[in-house]
Amino acid sequence: MTQTPLLEIKDLHISFPLDEGTVQAVAGVNLTIYPGQVMGVVGESGCGKSVTAQSLLRIIPPPGRIDAGQILFRPSKLFKDTKGDGVVDLAAFKSNDETLRRIRGNEIAMIFQEPMNSFSPVHTIGNQLMEAILLHQKMTEKEARARGAELLRLVGISNADARMDNYPYQFSGGMRQRAMIAIALSCTPSLLVADEPTTALDVTIQAQILDLLRRLQQQFGMAIMFITHNLGVIAQIADHVAIMYLGQVVEQGPVREILRNPKHPYTMDLLRAVPRLGKTAGKRLVAIEGGIPSPFNRPTGCPFHPRCSKVIPGVCNTHIPQLVQLDETHSVRCVLYEPKVPQPNPEPTDVRTAPAVA
Repeated sequence: MTQTPLLEIKDLHISFPLDEGTVQAVAGVNLTIYPGQVMGVVGESGCGKSVTAQSLLRIIPPPGRIDAGQILFRPSKLFKDTKGDGVVDLAAFKSNDETLRRIRGNEIAMIFQEPMNSFSPVHTIGNQLMEAILLHQKMTEKEARARGAELLRLVGISNADARMDNYPYQFSGGMRQRAMIAIALSCTPSLLVADEPTTALDVTIQAQILDLLRRLQQQFGMAIMFITHNLGVIAQIADHVAIMYLGQVVEQGPVREILRNPKHPYTMDLLRAVPRLGKTAGKRLVAIEGGIPSPFNRPTGCPFHPRCSKVIPGVCNTHIPQLVQLDETHSVRCVLYEPKVPQPNPEPTDVRTAPAVA
């Protein structure tokens, strides 16, 4: 793709030093998002999806820290008066840096995971919606209120003017999620991070939110980083997908290519676990063998090898797989696709045993 990337995450490492030991939440993530692209990030709970997203705005909960890597972002507004092609490394900023404060909500906005708990219960929806508008845009309170009501109407909330004075408890779950999207869109960001925005919603409301996000993405031309554990949702909304496991991107490529021609054993197992209309009725659903290893005791070699159906004893438990570029857009991190497959260790350990999650 010849287009200039909007966001480039390069070899990102994030850890949480705890009393029990150090948790390596993100271990060398590489991710590129282009303007107008919808990038899906998929993986089981605990694989590092949300922490990667939080690192973009430097809101990783303590004691989390970025140990290494770059987060290169090309803001469209920040350098508008000087050099519009400016690049900033978000990983290099302190969390309270003035430049970063100008980017949060203005250039990069986030829809948080739990709409039920993401609003302040003691402030009205309108007050919380106007806060970002007044912070980043030169508007009076009257103009900001009118803009807030306009955004509520845009996301499908009726009687928006009166709803501005409602408190979060007066909104249903679906309405709260729509209001959260309205806040995220208040400054027309170039990148919207949606952290599992449909997890707490029923299927009907989930479909409405996905349709809304697709429509707004096309209307505003923004890029979206859509985080979920649901491959069915990714198939509906994303253009490109990155599959994460234990802090690493193990496969990445266009959605259609990944769904039709998965290469990594983990991706294959995820797809086999998805129920299919008319094909899995009355049958036992396929589950990935084993459990996610303890973060305090990461497996040696490939992190997926204790659960992998295609494991090579003596290789996968000792060799760290390299990222292999299969073509211009499709890459995979697996020893099966390396040009020269390493020879097995003459004394392989038991690779089918993994420590259980505490």
